[in-house]
Amino acid sequence: MGIDALTKKLTYGLHVISVVDSLNGGRFAGCVIDAVCQVSSGSDPMVLCSVMNTNYSKGCIEKEAVFNISVLPDDTDPFIFANFGFQSSKDVSKWDNVAYELREALPVIPDAVSWAQMKVMDCRLFDSHTAFFCLPSAGDYLNQDKEPLRYADYFTKFKNPAFEAFKAYKERLAGKETS
Repeated sequence: MGIDALTKKLTYGLHVISVVDSLNGGRFAGCVIDAVCQVSSGSDPMVLCSVMNTNYSKGCIEKEAVFNISVLPDDTDPFIFANFGFQSSKDVSKWDNVAYELREALPVIPDAVSWAQMKVMDCRLFDSHTAFFCLPSAGDYLNQDKEPLRYADYFTKFKNPAFEAFKAYKERLAGKETS
């Protein structure tokens, strides 16, 4: 099992980020991330958000230096994972596939526990991910009574339903293309 014994048992959540994609006409990009943590407190609390280097949205964050985070609840629709995790914003306008609300000019998932806007202050490139050190500039609860989804619960509750939701989505798209 190796390092997975640690990384799959750490307690952290799953989040959807939104960012402007200025390379595609200013539409919104987004993806699922799991590495978000508060690294300092006080009047300027620093939050670290880590995004895969191969993720298209990572380049958008580098260019824009501001993005929103939706904290996903433990009753998230499996299609959210399929939509934001199984396809690239380079090829698909993901936010056209889901309901969203604009907060500080960027989308958030309305069923989220909470949301925050992050302003990138610094970043560090690692082998697989880039760590963005951010200051939250806005945010609030959306559904305070809900519990945040834990990363480990994705594997036990959502992984298979997310794959099924993505399969159904692709079949719907294929049906539209042949009509």
